[in-house]
Amino acid sequence: MSESAFEQSLLEHYRWFHRHPEPSYEEHTTTARIRRILESHGIEILNTGLKTGLVAVIRGAQPGPVIALRGDIDGLPITENTGLPYASEHAGYMHGCGHDFNLTVALGAAIELQAVRNTLAGTVKVIFQPAEEGRATEERPTGAVQVLNTGALDDVQAFFGTHDAPGEVGAIYIKEGGTSGAVDKFAITVTGHGTHAAEPTKGDDVIVAAAAIVQSLQTVVSRSLDPVHPAVLSVTHIEAGNTWNVLPSTAFLEGTVRTTERADRQIAKDRAVRIVENTAAAYGVNADVQWFFGSPSVDNDPHWAAVGREIAAETGLETRPGWADLGGEDFSYYLDRAPGLFVRIGAGDTNAPHGPTFAPDPHGIISGVRFLTAIAQHALAELNETTPTHSRPICRTICTSN
Repeated sequence: MSESAFEQSLLEHYRWFHRHPEPSYEEHTTTARIRRILESHGIEILNTGLKTGLVAVIRGAQPGPVIALRGDIDGLPITENTGLPYASEHAGYMHGCGHDFNLTVALGAAIELQAVRNTLAGTVKVIFQPAEEGRATEERPTGAVQVLNTGALDDVQAFFGTHDAPGEVGAIYIKEGGTSGAVDKFAITVTGHGTHAAEPTKGDDVIVAAAAIVQSLQTVVSRSLDPVHPAVLSVTHIEAGNTWNVLPSTAFLEGTVRTTERADRQIAKDRAVRIVENTAAAYGVNADVQWFFGSPSVDNDPHWAAVGREIAAETGLETRPGWADLGGEDFSYYLDRAPGLFVRIGAGDTNAPHGPTFAPDPHGIISGVRFLTAIAQHALAELNETTPTHSRPICRTICTSN
């Protein structure tokens, strides 16, 4: 099949996936479609026990190292308003972040690698991951942790993944180090003695204390973290009282902290907890702080970032400097297991992701396929010559504490 015909077939697959979005943990039709396409190309699918999503495997003619490629597959609960001829047919849901784009890139790479498997020394596992967007709990962790907990990736020595992004169509955006935000949540309950609003000296004003806590928390980023490191703390929810003339006995606030540097993550927590507790004490009230560690920052390995730039150039692809943003991305869990690289693929002026008008240009997909295919071949060749020494231990379940 010529590249143009191959690209056309991928675009047809992409449009089908775009028309049939499914939410996290419910990607049954999507999984079945991916399975059929892979099996039609003779690609083996591992028995992982996953309810949705799957892991395919391409076995080279010779034994060797094991690497993995990843595409995510879930959609979002958003009503699409793009006007595309292949718009969502699933009312109330759309691929509003481009996971249809990402999974098609991984699908294309799997097909390409299967076609040249006789030239490979080693194994490539291709992850079609569910629930990247899902709200993670200990009982039902994020999709990356679910896949890792199957044990199917225990032998993987390097992970590679892509995601669509605003930018020049087909360009490869690469950055070493932290590229996404560690996703941490806090919940604070302030308690005191309620009283009549006309007699504040007979009780405690938890609302004033909560307001002071909100203001003081803003110094966590501005005064406790390195100013050149991307980070943000946002209080997103406040509740207190239920009438106009009573000072309540409790106030509740919650929010999130996002950091890209590992050290900053712990510093932010420690500083925030001290601020909350000491501010509450200054106002004569009590404060209980609960802290929840979610997915870490995607931490691209500098070596594989350099390799990625070289491979892109050799493959005739344009490269651009990548960037860090503070949105969460659970590919980070794979990079906690072994080093690797997560790149962005330019998809034009996409409008804001997680919005009803989000529409990446699918003509960037073939660049992603070429990049993943080429870096997979290079990684197998390189790892056949060296033994990696910088693997990291896996977080086996959703991280809720350090």
